[in-house]
Amino acid sequence: MKIILLLPVIAFLFLDCSLEKNIDVQAEVVIEEVKREWTFVIYMAADNDLEGAAITNFNELEAVQYGNAPISILVLLDRSPYYDMTNGNWTDTRLFEVTPDPDGLTSIIKSQRVDCPELGLSKDSETELNTADPMVLSRLIDFAKRVYPAEHYALFIWGHGTGWRSGPSSGTSNTPLKAIAIDDTHGHYMSLPSFGRAVNGKGLSLIGFDTCYGAVLEVAYEVRNNAELFAGSQGAILSTGWDYTTLFNNFLQKPYLSISDLGNSIQYQYSKRYGGLNTATISQIQLSWIENLYNKFNAFSGVVADSITEQDSRDEVLNQILFHVESQYFTSFPSDLYIDILDYTKKITAIRASITSSESQQNAMINSANDLENALKKAVPVSWAQNGTVNKIGVHVIPLQGIGVPAASHELAYIRNSMALDKSAFVENSANWVPNATPQSGSLLDKLFYWNY
Repeated sequence: MKIILLLPVIAFLFLDCSLEKNIDVQAEVVIEEVKREWTFVIYMAADNDLEGAAITNFNELEAVQYGNAPISILVLLDRSPYYDMTNGNWTDTRLFEVTPDPDGLTSIIKSQRVDCPELGLSKDSETELNTADPMVLSRLIDFAKRVYPAEHYALFIWGHGTGWRSGPSSGTSNTPLKAIAIDDTHGHYMSLPSFGRAVNGKGLSLIGFDTCYGAVLEVAYEVRNNAELFAGSQGAILSTGWDYTTLFNNFLQKPYLSISDLGNSIQYQYSKRYGGLNTATISQIQLSWIENLYNKFNAFSGVVADSITEQDSRDEVLNQILFHVESQYFTSFPSDLYIDILDYTKKITAIRASITSSESQQNAMINSANDLENALKKAVPVSWAQNGTVNKIGVHVIPLQGIGVPAASHELAYIRNSMALDKSAFVENSANWVPNATPQSGSLLDKLFYWNY
């Protein structure tokens, strides 16, 4: 893009060695400026058993046909000493600006390292960072915006993920081992509230989770004010993750390179890579509608909880959630149980007569369910699932000890008003879904797992 600056120049005319008058003259100065549409920050927390998959995905980025695309892609790659010996077997943390590999898809990283003063990284030295530290993520975004200014910024979180994970675990589940940005060298993971603080106020247009359990209400609610669009999967995904070659080749063919174009390209590549996996889902979540969805979900859960007044009605609802509502969990146990919110709404409403004989309560359930379904259509208008279902977003229920076998209790960080530190905004604000430290509270999970009838 060319910018024309009009600068005033004073021309002096001298007659008989005396100043007669001055004349304003406009001179053109042409400055060349590169207009960058997007800067991408890909946070590859691979200091764990996914190290080899990180190298493969990096190579996919280098195989993209970028041409003169007005984008820049930065990859912060943290490697492990144990799982992959390729590319010189370095084990520290390095920042790269992605450049195309003329040989296409290979196994060798050819992009150049980048100095990053904000993180103390030099392209000529080795530095080991704790990628579980939210300050590393926060400062990386600051660096990207300072050095690679653009119209839009996208952040992709790459690696393990467990959805709701927040403060210290009570030990009822081993799922912290799969939490966001796990760093084996430092023995840490990034909690959901810490992630929310790291991205707060950064001006991101899109946040993508190339992780398991990204598209869940707990995550979306935590970052509801921090981007326009969120993209992620409702359940577990394979270690191969996203197909970055297909993603960017598809995106760069779009005429406008808009936020929705990027979301559609993320969904497109995922549906192509995992079209044969019957549990595969990918969602585009409109974060501006998450507050409304949260309120409608909370309201519906409260109506259901109020309808449960004795053991039989409790058993009807719990049976639906454990065995009939569409669910997601790891195939090894213990594992967190997530359920699809839309299917939960439909299945519970369908058995309303078995839950309560009160016609007014049944009508209240129908009305609240309609409100929740409308909220889902606004918050998740675009999603893909191999089974053909829509409006895909999940929510955590309880850790499982086996298929249909819930743990004895929730982890403290998922209990409202518990002594756990740094609970997520979802847990802190939920009145009608999460269990409460106060005995016999009226939330739905309290009624299902802790109430004495």
